[in-house]
Amino acid sequence: MSYSSRTRRTAAVLFVAALTGPLLAPSSPAVGRDPGTPWVAYQTSLRDGQIGLDGIFLVRPDGSVDHEIAASLPGQHIHPDWSADGRSLVFRADIGDFSQLFLTNPVTDPTGHRARQLTNCADDCVQVDDPALSPDGASVAYVEDTGIVTVDTIDVPASFDLRIARITRDGLTDVRTIVHSKTLPQSHTVTELVEPRWSPDGRLLAFWADRTDGRTGAVTGTAIFTIRTDGTGQRQVTPWSTFTGEVDWSPDGRRLVFVTHPLILFNFDEVVSNLYTARPDGGDVRQLTDATTSADRSTQARWTPDGHILYTRVTPDGRALWVRDADGGHPTPIAPGGLRTHGELQPTHH
Repeated sequence: MSYSSRTRRTAAVLFVAALTGPLLAPSSPAVGRDPGTPWVAYQTSLRDGQIGLDGIFLVRPDGSVDHEIAASLPGQHIHPDWSADGRSLVFRADIGDFSQLFLTNPVTDPTGHRARQLTNCADDCVQVDDPALSPDGASVAYVEDTGIVTVDTIDVPASFDLRIARITRDGLTDVRTIVHSKTLPQSHTVTELVEPRWSPDGRLLAFWADRTDGRTGAVTGTAIFTIRTDGTGQRQVTPWSTFTGEVDWSPDGRRLVFVTHPLILFNFDEVVSNLYTARPDGGDVRQLTDATTSADRSTQARWTPDGHILYTRVTPDGRALWVRDADGGHPTPIAPGGLRTHGELQPTHH
């Protein structure tokens, strides 16, 4: 048995084999739509009714002008994140044996011919993933897994690092490790760092981590943390036993949104996934959805610039993007149809 962060975390959309409802393929770009309407960036493996490698798409909130971006780059494309000014998108592309982070303007360069490669993951680098742009757009936070060790009979990354780096024309510079997690084979526990997200003022990062039993590959807990961007003041927000993750900041920085049993880890499991918000110190926890079975899961939460919550709703009919009020009210599908995950609404400035 072999554990691989890369394999485990990019398998989320392969759920399609279990779907029973119809799926709609992304349509071709249309002409004449309001250019002031924001885009929803999302990830899908569905093209023309066929399942393949994941790609990143843009679609209007009403479901129109649905089209793939950065298609000139080879390999799988996942985990998009908009810049605060809505002009750039950072994402991960799996090219050959390695993953890399790319930065592009998907509106002026939809094919990705001018996309900039930010990282040079090679040799001992297992993967780079989960890029998030700073509020000023000058830096990127991401995770990098390095090396391989064997825990019992399972091969795992030797270390997991949450890093911050400055973006330049030539790639990344001033790379700093903010959080380091080293795999100790004798402990039988692997702790992976996942999905950093910047606070609106750029002073803090929220992220989550998962603990895996190296003897079985089973996830034994997940928890949410915050830390200052200088690497000090790390705080655990939720207990490991709550299996919480996929955290994001509200636009005013006063609350976090998160989910239970993140889809990226518990894709095929009979678990319950609900949305919650809380203060950044972990207080005043509010449950927004009330699922009691795995038949209707709310996961992959992201706050929208206007203070709503965008998330992936997983049902036996498919995976769709929905939006709710910050208090959980008025659940509404956004960009209906398709097989959509990892949605994020573009910030717009007029």
